[in-house]
Amino acid sequence: MNDRQNAKLNMAQRVSETFKRYESTYKEVPAMVSAVEALNKDIKNIRDLQTEQEAVNVSASTLEKRAAEQQMVDVFAKTANALYVIGFTTENQDLITLQNTSEYSFYRLTHNAVLAHAKRIFELANKYKEKLNDYGIKDEDFKKMEQAMNDFNALIAKPMDTIGERKQKTTNLMQLFASLDSIFYDKLDKLMVLFKQSRPDFYDEYRTARNIIFPNEGKSKKVETAVTQ
Repeated sequence: MNDRQNAKLNMAQRVSETFKRYESTYKEVPAMVSAVEALNKDIKNIRDLQTEQEAVNVSASTLEKRAAEQQMVDVFAKTANALYVIGFTTENQDLITLQNTSEYSFYRLTHNAVLAHAKRIFELANKYKEKLNDYGIKDEDFKKMEQAMNDFNALIAKPMDTIGERKQKTTNLMQLFASLDSIFYDKLDKLMVLFKQSRPDFYDEYRTARNIIFPNEGKSKKVETAVTQ
């Protein structure tokens, strides 16, 4: 939620509190009752969505992915080095190509390339599984490799998914504020004129609550609607 939206929400909350104090004054006007209910519903929906929006943390999901990547790099770098030694000893060119595999070489790759490289190492490791046993690569290491790939694969798209989720919630928030504007401009501001003569105290307090103090503008801003006439 940006500063201007927050200023509008604060105004809406002040207006809602005004209606609570004057409920007995307008409760015999069904259209006003309905408009006030709509106002309170939008305020609640905006606050709920704001909470959801703040809960979506891009940096947290990025850190989660980095941890999964580190776990994968650790086990695959070790396996690649063992495979290279086997390749050097047996003059196996497929395995010799793993000569430059290291943690540093993994981190120079994009995330999708890291996963592709890990899959290739895993395929070669399964092909030479019996030989790897002599190099300290045991069944539990194969399980770790498979689990690490699955975890990392599941997390690769997560930050982008999170960003998309935040954008969608931002769009939803804009729609709620558009609804809030309509409730004021098209309903409440017009209906309040009904009380201008009969209950000037209610009318004046509503007008005061309707002032929106936007940030960095240093003064109160009134929305020019029927209620100001």
